Amino acid sequence: MKMIITGKKGYIASNLYNYLTKKGHSVSRVSLRDTDISLLDMSGCDVVIHCAALVHKKEKNYTIDDYMNINCRLTKELAEKAKASGVGQFIFLSTMSVYGMQSGIIDENTEEMPVTFYGKSKLAAEKELEKLSSDKFKIAVIRPPMVYGADCPGNYARLSEFAKKTFVFPYVENKRSMIYIENLCEFISLCAEHNSEGIFLVQNREYVSTMDMVRNIKKKGIYYSKFMGKIVSAMKFGVFAKLFGDLYYVQIPYFEGRYLITGFKESIERSERTSKK
Repeated sequence: MKMIITGKKGYIASNLYNYLTKKGHSVSRVSLRDTDISLLDMSGCDVVIHCAALVHKKEKNYTIDDYMNINCRLTKELAEKAKASGVGQFIFLSTMSVYGMQSGIIDENTEEMPVTFYGKSKLAAEKELEKLSSDKFKIAVIRPPMVYGADCPGNYARLSEFAKKTFVFPYVENKRSMIYIENLCEFISLCAEHNSEGIFLVQNREYVSTMDMVRNIKKKGIYYSKFMGKIVSAMKFGVFAKLFGDLYYVQIPYFEGRYLITGFKESIERSERTSKK
């Protein structure tokens, strides 16, 4: 298949390009910062996979207009160009943030109530894409939870660094939805190959507790304190809610689970083993 991926520096886009290329697809990458969408050549393209976005920055340094211009307006323009060029499918990388939840269980009927600029702009883009959907132009929206893998930036990298330095950690058996980068790449591959459409709440087969992540990153030399666990479990706000609260999707067997090619323990081992840091 002939594919276009947007985003040249992003973590997901970079891994996805390598993954799909190895599977034998003809893949090109474009930077929307450097490209006039109206001049973008999409002739013969089967799928556009839109990964480029303004992500979780310090929002005080940006306005809602900044997020809407990049995450919504450019998405709409790109999709309109793809549809006019005869592209058959548009895959959009959205986010769990469209739900605006810090804790709880999410299923296909959960109402979207984003609270961040990022979440609001992504949901606005989804609504614009829905207007363009047709029998000949399929829209697939993927709402991944936290993505992790080797050299992944963000929360996983910070947790990995902390785990390697600490000797004590709160004993909390929480449940989080996460997805390993190769599982996400395989899902996108299957989504393209099957010309799928709809909204997809993808995740690993296993729910993950923050404590289990630390255990698998640093297998020895940490004491897990139940006293500390009680304290942080009571602090249901900010970083404590993100680290130690429950937030997960119900399990939905997309493609009969065939995209789940790597289990949790192996994914952590591979992430740590192959990391360049």
